[in-house]
Amino acid sequence: MQQKIKNKTHTLIISDFHLGSKVSRSEDLIKFLKDFKFKKLILLGDIFESLNFRKLNQFDWKLLSLIGDISRECKVIWVAGNHDAGLTNFFTSLTDVRVYNVYKWKYQGKKYLAIHGHQFDNFLVNNAIISFWANQFYKLIQLMDFKDKRISRAIKRKSKGWLRISNKVASRAIIYSRVMQVDYIFCGHTHKSMELNRGDVHYYNCGCWTDIPATYITLDKNDIKIEQFI
Repeated sequence: MQQKIKNKTHTLIISDFHLGSKVSRSEDLIKFLKDFKFKKLILLGDIFESLNFRKLNQFDWKLLSLIGDISRECKVIWVAGNHDAGLTNFFTSLTDVRVYNVYKWKYQGKKYLAIHGHQFDNFLVNNAIISFWANQFYKLIQLMDFKDKRISRAIKRKSKGWLRISNKVASRAIIYSRVMQVDYIFCGHTHKSMELNRGDVHYYNCGCWTDIPATYITLDKNDIKIEQFI
């Protein structure tokens, strides 16, 4: 039997799994990671939905186990998100993966930075309760949506509030990248994939793994792509 050829990249960046929520695609993510070959894996925040481990299903636990296995073969970085608060020690003990709030690295003569992105979201910081219930309402829509998530995608595409937050996170991330003197900055948080270039600074958002399609980022030399997984 001919062996399946794996997708290859140097660095794979994925975020916003929200393990423990009913819209998490942990089973699909397991298949995806097993079919990919990479030297570095960056988990860009909001790996978990909450501190309630009882909500983790069998595929969530299998995914965590797989990440632990991957960390013994290549470099795995976890950049903590706002939903991950209080879970860093648990995740590290379970997977042996080191946790960062901000992760900087150099590759092919360029400087890169990964940060979840909630730090640039003033609405979340100043309106935590409203943000929580808006998030719960959107997840309810996702659960009731068609299989291809056409309603959820339409909301993300047409919502002025969503677009405003995505643009604000991007603009503030670019300012932060200049302060930190990096060439590229990667975020998650908004659940909306995005690429934005401002002069010599390049911003990328890798989207999420709660929607269809899910999105991720590959980095090879100076070639950065936002890809989809259906």
